[in-house]
Amino acid sequence: MAIALKSNELEVVGRERLTPAIDVAKKFVSTSQARPALTYVALRKNGEIHATDSHRAIILKNIHSYKEELLLNYKTLDLMKGYNYPELGGLLKVGEPPQSSFQLSKENALQLIPAIKFIKANKFSTMKFTFTNESIEFSVPGIHLKLDGFEFDINQHKDTDNTLSFTPSYLLDAFEAFIKFSSDENITVYNQGALRIFILENEEMTIGVLPRRVF
Repeated sequence: MAIALKSNELEVVGRERLTPAIDVAKKFVSTSQARPALTYVALRKNGEIHATDSHRAIILKNIHSYKEELLLNYKTLDLMKGYNYPELGGLLKVGEPPQSSFQLSKENALQLIPAIKFIKANKFSTMKFTFTNESIEFSVPGIHLKLDGFEFDINQHKDTDNTLSFTPSYLLDAFEAFIKFSSDENITVYNQGALRIFILENEEMTIGVLPRRVF
């Protein structure tokens, strides 16, 4: 279990939601010491858990009962105060309107994961991700993986192709976090274009992944 210092006493916080939330959030923390606070998971006083490495981010909602802002080292469970942490709630906002949006189910996400793992295993640092109402395609030089049979009802707000480029492991972590943590079987995907953060969101979580710029 996790512990927090409060009035020089140890306050025990239940692990029912906190432990699985930390297990999901830890994949989104930074491994660089350039910004030390980002190597921690943030426990916000509104009960949320935040984590980011500045390329992707996650918010998990209604997780804990701490009444102050704390940073948690997920490896040692050490806690810190007094560090400024990015306000992810403001960063993971969907612009009006997004380029397109659609509902993704856990079943759909599970179908996508093997293709992303294949690309990742072949050491590609960037992949193209294209989606239509009926299919999703992942492509890298010399490899095109087209997955058919989907029935997405895409809300297309702007007349442009739904093609983005991502670091494979970042998109993989986003889909796996949704599958592992969400009790809701669906999540809304918001494509905001190649220069804005790609967002997945439901009542329990918000995940953001920055697309890669490809020239």
